[in-house]
Amino acid sequence: MAQVLIDLNQAGLDLEPEEMEAYALRLAEELREDLAEEAGLAREEDVPEGAMSGAAAFLLGILKAEVNATNLLAVMKWLWNLRPNTVLKLSYKNGDREFNLEYRTQEQLEQQIAAIRELDSFTVQLIQTK
Repeated sequence: MAQVLIDLNQAGLDLEPEEMEAYALRLAEELREDLAEEAGLAREEDVPEGAMSGAAAFLLGILKAEVNATNLLAVMKWLWNLRPNTVLKLSYKNGDREFNLEYRTQEQLEQQIAAIRELDSFTVQLIQTK
């Protein structure tokens, strides 16, 4: 089971804070229904150090989900379908090394998904492209 943090803050949603919270909660519900064992709003302690600051109990625009290896690629495809003109930026750690990769197409991600399935946790950012 992998812990996935989904950061929606750079996805170009242009939502007010209340709208962002409602949108994130709706996405968490969709994840729980079909793709994730657990999903909800991320708390500050869930986000890797230095990724984002804030003192709120829940972080605006960031979801936390527990996803099994079988559904990992399906979650990524689901994210692309939410915002087709985005780049998925994945950040993860393996031992002492940290990796930051960007995927502009589903094919690029599919080439790497076998290695990603072996990881315990990672963060995904949806970044709006022009």
